[in-house]
Amino acid sequence: MTPRPVPTPSPQARRQAHLGALREALAQRDPLAVERLLGQWVHRHGHPALEALLLDLQQADSAAMAWWQGRDGEAPMVPAAAPQPSPAAPQANPELARLRSWLPDRVERRRAA
Repeated sequence: MTPRPVPTPSPQARRQAHLGALREALAQRDPLAVERLLGQWVHRHGHPALEALLLDLQQADSAAMAWWQGRDGEAPMVPAAAPQPSPAAPQANPELARLRSWLPDRVERRRAA
């Protein structure tokens, strides 16, 4: 007899699990997990739902939310911009040249067309 597949959790159960994971990340003061979970929340529920979520989290654990809101100067939510390359000419990469040797050149592409 074939076992029945495990039923998928309801939207409400998934929402509660996500909320629980977010509360746990806040309690552990894990900024990366909080950022990831907040991003997922906005992706799934939209920006208008974020304000209600933050109010709910504030009521549940005001100390953790104070930590989260007070860390603005510590770590930005977006990664820092990559350093700009110098205007010097790029150096040839032998591995890249080897890979490009496998590509057909313009003459071969014209013949194939």
